[in-house]
Amino acid sequence: MRTENDTPQSAGTEEDRLVDFEEVARILGGISQRSVRRLIAKAELPQPVKVLSSPRLYLSDVATYLERLKAKREKLSPKH
Repeated sequence: MRTENDTPQSAGTEEDRLVDFEEVARILGGISQRSVRRLIAKAELPQPVKVLSSPRLYLSDVATYLERLKAKREKLSPKH
């Protein structure tokens, strides 16, 4: 059984793991994989990395995108 201390440094943190477009779509609220590709084309998400010709995004990049959406929403929300 592996423990946290057994994890190689190059593996990074949970946020640095690579996720496929299906998982990205699920994380972004169940949008389509085509919508994920559109976000990449509009440069709202970064270009994917290829792993054996399969496009992947870093989970940290998806989290950054969500934080930008949240900040934009908070900026546009009227203060009470």
